[in-house]
Amino acid sequence: MPQVQTDVIEDFSYNSENERYNKAYHDWRSRTKMPFIYRFRETVNERTYTSGDAVEPPEAPLAERKALQRTAEITGMALMVCLFCEMVGRPLTVWLLGRLGFDIRLDFLTLSMQGSQWMTAAVRILMDTAKFGLPSLILIRMLRLPRRVCMPAAPRALPETTAAVGMAMMLAAVYTVTDRGNGVELAQRIFEYKDSAAIFTYALFDVLITSMLAELFLRGTVLQALRQFGDPFAVGVTAVIGFMLPNTLSARISELLVGLCAGYLFLRGGSFFKCAMLRGIYVTLTYARLVLVYGNRSMPRWSFVILMLSTGALMFSFYVISRRDHLRLANMRTHLTVRKKVSSFFETVSTFPWLALSALLAVVQLFY
Repeated sequence: MPQVQTDVIEDFSYNSENERYNKAYHDWRSRTKMPFIYRFRETVNERTYTSGDAVEPPEAPLAERKALQRTAEITGMALMVCLFCEMVGRPLTVWLLGRLGFDIRLDFLTLSMQGSQWMTAAVRILMDTAKFGLPSLILIRMLRLPRRVCMPAAPRALPETTAAVGMAMMLAAVYTVTDRGNGVELAQRIFEYKDSAAIFTYALFDVLITSMLAELFLRGTVLQALRQFGDPFAVGVTAVIGFMLPNTLSARISELLVGLCAGYLFLRGGSFFKCAMLRGIYVTLTYARLVLVYGNRSMPRWSFVILMLSTGALMFSFYVISRRDHLRLANMRTHLTVRKKVSSFFETVSTFPWLALSALLAVVQLFY
């Protein structure tokens, strides 16, 4: 039998701080027989030479491109489901509940819900669950992702825990700076509500459950599917997907930064729950600034920003010092260039329509 010289699965660097995740990811790529896995093996008999130099076999980039496009197709399907839940599912649910006699209605100019605060909270909870839960289930089932790949745990990793808290605090500071106008308006609306229990219930769900579902979709499934094509590519594309999800401009900017931080933390720490912790603390602090800065005004805005930045930077510095020899992402490049990978991902029949619709929505939200 010919001697194997190159195997993209075996040559991949499974080098997070969580050995269980490393082994699970390797086993998933090795054992799962489906077209979404990037496989290529080069033997000594298949290697060709020109002028004494090794020439890359054409099958390697072709195999990567095909696997990436197939992965993009199912990812685009999941993203279309997410967009449908947000843009169609929410208005349809409100309309049906209104027809059934419930005290809830939708302002189609601002897309804000009005009426019973408990009904509003219930619809938000339902839609948040659907728009992140359904796409996650689609990808987990189609990619056959085991739990140790999409939801690995590393409970004793103190440096990563500290990094998650520090990143969340710095991101909350960035969001406070960029979202001043919306923050004032939202705080006024919240403090005008009479039923504070409904607001507290939704906020608790948003911090605990929505944060986990969002990270399961973005980092637990999409990031894992794209990681086989390079770590920076996977982190960057996943962060851009988060940026393109319907939201305000300031929230989009923060979502992009959350995606970069959480994606890096997942690949270096090998823990899904550190990413969920990062997002949960970040969301908690965004609620805290509504109360402290814009609600009862017990803390000036810049005091809150400086406190979050300084404390967060201090905690993140502990992580950098602790892991100073293990900070770089290992899988920097594969056979395709970054440009070809990006074009291959976004040109499929499912990702391109999603990107076009999301971009149109972003422009509308920006100028109107």
